[in-house]
Parts: sequence; C-alpha cells; structure tokens
Amino acid sequence: MFAPYFIAANISGTSQVGRLPSTDIDIGTGDILENLRFGGMIHAEALYNQKFGGMLDVAYMNLGGATDTPRSGGRIRVGVGQLIVEGMLFYRAYSTSQTSIDVYAGGRYWDIDLDLDATGTIAGNFDITRGDNWIDPVVGIRAFHMLNDKWSVNGRGDIGGFGAGSDFTWNVQAGAGYHFNKTWSAHLQYKALSVDYDNDKSGRSSFEYDTITHGPLVGIVARF
Repeated sequence: MFAPYFIAANISGTSQVGRLPSTDIDIGTGDILENLRFGGMIHAEALYNQKFGGMLDVAYMNLGGATDTPRSGGRIRVGVGQLIVEGMLFYRAYSTSQTSIDVYAGGRYWDIDLDLDATGTIAGNFDITRGDNWIDPVVGIRAFHMLNDKWSVNGRGDIGGFGAGSDFTWNVQAGAGYHFNKTWSAHLQYKALSVDYDNDKSGRSSFEYDTITHGPLVGIVARF
C-alpha cells in the first residue's frame, strides 16, 4: 500500500531554546500554508502472508518567514523544520473479509530545527540554529472495517517515549475511506500527535519541545 497525504496541521504547545524563556506556540493551518517553503507526507505498508507487516511514514514541513526592522533598516528571518519518520512492524491479530485488527511496535524519529538569521539590526548580524533529534519507542493498536463495498472506517492509537527519547508521546487518528475500486481509495481522518521532549541540558544547549500537532488529514491510497 502506497499513500501520499496532506494534513492541515495546527501546532500548539510550548518550546524553550537555550537561555531564552519558554515560549508559547500557536501555529494555525493558515500560518503554515502562508510560510511553507517545502513539505511532503507519505505512508507505505507491506503485508506478508496476511499476518506480518511493516509500515513507514514520513512527514516533513519547512516553514520560513521574514520581517523588516524599520529603525535599523535590517531584516530578520525565522525558519522552522519538523521531520517525523515512523517505522513500525505489525501483527494482524484478527482478520475477516471485512475487518482487521493489528498490534504494532517500532520507533518514531523526530528532528526539530529552529533558525534565526538577522542582518543589519541594532543587535548586529547573527545566525542562530538550535534544535534536536531523538527516537521514541512506540506501541499501538489499529483497526479497519469495511461497512460495504464502497465505504470503510478506521482508527489507530499509540503511546511511546517512556523517557527513552521524549518523556512521553501519543498519537490518535480516525476517519473514513471511500473505495473507487480494489486498487484506489480516498481517505479522510483527523489526527493528533503529541510529544513532550526535554534534552535535560542547561544553558545554550537547553531544548524543550512540548507540542500537539493536529488537524484533518486527506490521502489517496493505492493497494497492490
């Protein structure tokens, strides 16, 4: 199964970088689309012998914005990059012609980059880049059910982190699909992904990221 998708994301929470105080984050879908430099999201799966499988999910957003500083005639540019890569193995615990239930486990990789570039400001010229990357172990369950030959419903939930990467992370998503034929279908879901990360460092190396990324998700699925 191969599925490119798009999520109309909203990001809310707090972040703390270096010696700066903790800052509230409230980025809406409109803000993301207005400042989007590049983005891409794709999901792929393979199932062996109707029992064992693997899935890979990659979601990347690169946002950028700039503002002028009238007093000095300078310019400040801000960039944010968020890459999330999931690799999971799953076992089909229950299966009929209409319904399947999978349990899965694996890892969720995060790479967060924050960049601040200033030229001609009162504080001078500077370029500051901060961020971190980590891997969270994850366990979860998902279910899929065909209502009839055209419509299906599905849901998924998992938890992870457990202090190995982040302190805690969770993900829930659910929705419905319309099947044009045995190969092609379109899906609409609502997805919420939360992470609470602290690198336990101090001073300039300190980084905390406690956010929820959520919003409606639409995707086109091809099954082979």
